[in-house]
Amino acid sequence: MSIFKLLHISILGIILLSILGISFSVGSISVGNGPSYGVYSNGRIFIIAQQANELQEIRDNKIVNTVKLPIYPHSVPFRLASLGNYLFIAYQKGPVIELNDKSGKIITAFHIPRIGKYPAIISAHNFIIVSASYGDKLYFIFNNSVKNVSVMNGPQALAYDNFTNVVYVGGYKSNLIYRISFSSMKIVDNFSINDTTVDAMTFIPPNELAVATYEQQLEIINLSNNKIVSVTTFENGINGYSSLIYDPYDSYLFLSLPHHDNQVAIINKEGKIVSQVTVGNSPNGLVYDPLNHEIYVMNYASSSVSYFASPIPSIVSHKYHSSNFLQDL
Repeated sequence: MSIFKLLHISILGIILLSILGISFSVGSISVGNGPSYGVYSNGRIFIIAQQANELQEIRDNKIVNTVKLPIYPHSVPFRLASLGNYLFIAYQKGPVIELNDKSGKIITAFHIPRIGKYPAIISAHNFIIVSASYGDKLYFIFNNSVKNVSVMNGPQALAYDNFTNVVYVGGYKSNLIYRISFSSMKIVDNFSINDTTVDAMTFIPPNELAVATYEQQLEIINLSNNKIVSVTTFENGINGYSSLIYDPYDSYLFLSLPHHDNQVAIINKEGKIVSQVTVGNSPNGLVYDPLNHEIYVMNYASSSVSYFASPIPSIVSHKYHSSNFLQDL
């Protein structure tokens, strides 16, 4: 990164350094009621305002477009994924809809049996993958066709390993992680973690998986031998609706803590907590903007999106009282 870029960040006040460690200037965007999750797509941030039944587009930290989403009985929009110029929105207890990310036009809707209240949805290897959180299957959508693979009961977390072209799935009240190969569309392996009920997962290149569990733990697994290499404990738990993403710019993990003082935890690849950033109420979804190196946080209970700059690599924060934090150097 050039010195001009660093100066630009400092002038904007996005990251402020003090002798105590890192302090963050956190911006806020007012959005529709109940923002749940979001996605980065073609230089833009899209979020779901769940209670407003809207899809909103953010550019230059402003809402620039709002699309009213279809209403389905007893269901609400929940999570979304991007593939090419299309967005796919998974409804809780409803369909998965496909729409054009420029016009907002609805292309089609897919019925996913037993999708339930906690579906996960990602794009991977030209597929959209959806978990049936009240069932035992993953659904793979490709060119309007849908295939499924049987997994554990209550699958509700997904991660894609683009190095070996496999998808990982974790479930409710299970400590097993399944590995599914795209070449065979079959489960090729499974391994255990310490805790049960996987809430969120993300792949860490080139060969690690980070898993956030419902109760207390963030576990990092070496995928070459399926061994746990670090465990980070959050004393107040993680407790559902969290989001976990990896930022390749600085090799940090970001974990939203909806029930833990309205914070986002920043964790390095060794599993040490670098800092915790206070955002809006009940932070759910996280989105990383790779062009501007910013993190966006969907604050469900305050109808806002917080944003802050991803830390400059190798910055170390001050000491905290929770376990597994980095200490002062």
